Amino acid sequence: MKLHGRVHEQGLIRQRLHRTRRGRSDLILLNGPKGCGKTVLVDRVSDIARQAGFDVLHGPVTRHGRLLLAASFVSDSIGFQAFSGSVGQDAAAPGPGLLDEVLDAELPGPAATARPVLIALDDVAWGDPGVLAALRGLPAASARRVLWLLSGTGGPAPHALSRHPDTVALTLGPLRRRDALRMAEDRLGGSPDASVEHLITACGGHPALLAAVLDELVASAGYRVCGGVAALTQTSPPPHVVTALLRADPRLSGPARDLLCAVAARHLPPRMSQLVHLPDGRAVSALGSAREAVEAGVLVLDGDRLRFRHPLLRQAAGLLRHERSADEEERDPLSSTERTIARLVATGLTNRQIASRVNLSPHTVNFHLRKIFQKLGVSSRVELVGARLHLLRAASDTDLTPPTHESRPAHAG
Repeated sequence: MKLHGRVHEQGLIRQRLHRTRRGRSDLILLNGPKGCGKTVLVDRVSDIARQAGFDVLHGPVTRHGRLLLAASFVSDSIGFQAFSGSVGQDAAAPGPGLLDEVLDAELPGPAATARPVLIALDDVAWGDPGVLAALRGLPAASARRVLWLLSGTGGPAPHALSRHPDTVALTLGPLRRRDALRMAEDRLGGSPDASVEHLITACGGHPALLAAVLDELVASAGYRVCGGVAALTQTSPPPHVVTALLRADPRLSGPARDLLCAVAARHLPPRMSQLVHLPDGRAVSALGSAREAVEAGVLVLDGDRLRFRHPLLRQAAGLLRHERSADEEERDPLSSTERTIARLVATGLTNRQIASRVNLSPHTVNFHLRKIFQKLGVSSRVELVGARLHLLRAASDTDLTPPTHESRPAHAG
């Protein structure tokens, strides 16, 4: 993927490369959500460093893990000396020498200690014990001039984990509007008009998501370029382009997409208080999914209610819901009547109340429940709700009322 924007970040990293060339080792910690462009930026920085005469070690941390392990020995030896009072005595710390040995082994070709080194490691897990130990000692002492560039996703604020006063912490956020528009222009071969820009805005400046949605638009021939302007061929984007807004978002898990489908099915946006008062297992899952969707910018909190940030995101969730419903009904072991009864059980109704809703006798409802339990391999109404949670579709604001906690047998009315 071509790098768009990130001018500030590139400028700051160039400054650190210059400092390292002049003899000062440095540490840069790069953080951000999945798909925000960290790897693309690290690739670009590695190219810049090679052009500036650096030796470059670049790749996932799993490939160059012994570098961090060697750096952790520097931290451990310094800490032990301070604790034991051996600083300044003849006991030599093995860490720096060990790091230089690992560098010589990792770098291709003959060692050239006169050249500075960029160590750019991607996919760093900030909470990993080895990483935490290394961060306490980085930038580690070495005979080489070394710029460390560590890139990772999530976890604690990485800059808080380093003791070095000159550590630079960068967090990649959304692309600026102008950079997102330039990215779209490169992909589409024309400046986006208002209809295409509406789709771009729905991506929220997320580089990987925007690239995936634009690729879907190109593959579907859903736009045309006339007079240097790219416009949709129809009044709205093709359905599979719209659903890509959620399908292709790397920040969303399956449960989060399930929650979004359920939110899109409601006439009124759900309240957070309703999620809090769900039974324990459902509350934890629903709240975690809601936080994930809010952090991804798909949902926003409007007071106590969860609303979609953009109308196309709501449309995407609705389309996904219908697609999944059709697929699930084909594979669903339950009949139409059994699915209706299962949904009513989730609202907390008793067998007698369900019978009055579906115009059946309580005895017939009990018969259907026994069949439902047998087909799904559950033994209580609470287990039934858990097993069918991803299929339950709320129709009104009262539908998220916590289900009745009852573990009575199916025949209990």
